Amino acid sequence: MSTETGSSSTAKGSGDLALDITTMFLSSKQQFSIGGLISVPDHLRKLDEQAFTPLLISIGPIHHSNVKLQTMKKCKVLFCECFIQRANINLQHLVHTIRDKEEEIRSYYAETIVSSISSDDFVTMILVDGVFILEYFLRQSNPCLFRNDPKMIAEWMHPILKVDLVLLENQLPFFVLEMLFEQANFPAELEFKPLSLRELAFEFFQCYNFQTNTPWRFNAQIEHFTDLLRFFYLGEEMPYKRSGAAKLSYSATQLHEAGVKLKGIEFDEKIGCYKGYRCFLDIRFNLNNGVLEIPCIKLNDEKIRLIRNIIALEQSHYVGDAYVTDFFVILDFLIDNSKDVDLLCDKEILVNYLGDSNAAASAVNSLNTNVLWDYINHEYSKICEDLNAFYKKPWHRWKATLWHQYFSTPWRSASTCAAIILLLLTLTQTVCSLRSTKW
Repeated sequence: MSTETGSSSTAKGSGDLALDITTMFLSSKQQFSIGGLISVPDHLRKLDEQAFTPLLISIGPIHHSNVKLQTMKKCKVLFCECFIQRANINLQHLVHTIRDKEEEIRSYYAETIVSSISSDDFVTMILVDGVFILEYFLRQSNPCLFRNDPKMIAEWMHPILKVDLVLLENQLPFFVLEMLFEQANFPAELEFKPLSLRELAFEFFQCYNFQTNTPWRFNAQIEHFTDLLRFFYLGEEMPYKRSGAAKLSYSATQLHEAGVKLKGIEFDEKIGCYKGYRCFLDIRFNLNNGVLEIPCIKLNDEKIRLIRNIIALEQSHYVGDAYVTDFFVILDFLIDNSKDVDLLCDKEILVNYLGDSNAAASAVNSLNTNVLWDYINHEYSKICEDLNAFYKKPWHRWKATLWHQYFSTPWRSASTCAAIILLLLTLTQTVCSLRSTKW
């Protein structure tokens, strides 16, 4: 009896327990209403942590405590001071601007990351990092205006910074940068280019904008710079996606041996798109003539790193619209080993700067490890179905084998033709001999 009484006295009443559960529900809803936007899924991060870790500068809270990235702290503060002076902004007003949106900004990051950061430290971090980015963009866009300023960033650092600023775990929400930029009131005598923040971002990251997409042709909301990087890989109109996906069952070498003609679509630097005004994601297969066309892609360490970040973004934020992931799923299907890489390089579909072919095969295959793709580009799914059907027809393999064995090179073609001519002459001579023989 006494044990039961003691137990009931420590237990919460039904009303209290219901209140606690309700509070937990509300807390979780608040955390995940926008939360997780700027994060790499753990199962992807473990595959290659270096791909998501900045090398030189931290932006935002995720890598803020990384001691290896503290060398840029002084530079960020000085850039922040320069921007505030040039833009005639009241520092206190900037602080209020960020503090008013602090709760919303925090919701863009996992609670486990930002919960230990005090309000003052969080507001200071967001303010300094955001204003640093704006000042850095302006310096790159208007170098003549800062000719007499002390150089805080060495030339070798710029390419590394550019990569660091598009990593998914190194982002500030784009609306934060827009709020800060809207506060600027530059004097007319500075003669800044009349650029919006979007235009500044497009100009700064133009080395990644290989399809020359323009700000005024892009009306979608930008979440952050990784999101902008993803846009550079997309076309103007995205194809329909559906639930379920057909898997390509054969590698590039197998398809080639079955008669599929692989063709790389060359990128035209003059018009800023692939020949025939094709976009990067535009893969096509003609079932009638067996030609598979794939836009050419250059593989190097930086490209693999950026693609990993785009795939991580699509896995966490674009479920059902993972178009870039779909492209590399198809490439993964085609590549099983170094022979497939060599073939795709020979057909000008790949340009391999990763070293040997085994390294390239391993890099492409690892991009889609642990990747979920319940939805796939409908056109890609149809291509997989058609390629599987093409391979299964015996006539295509027989014809391909005949071609590879006897007509794949000029010497083989000449030898085959010579053998056929010799056979025909021998046959003709035999027939003539039989006719002239008197029985």
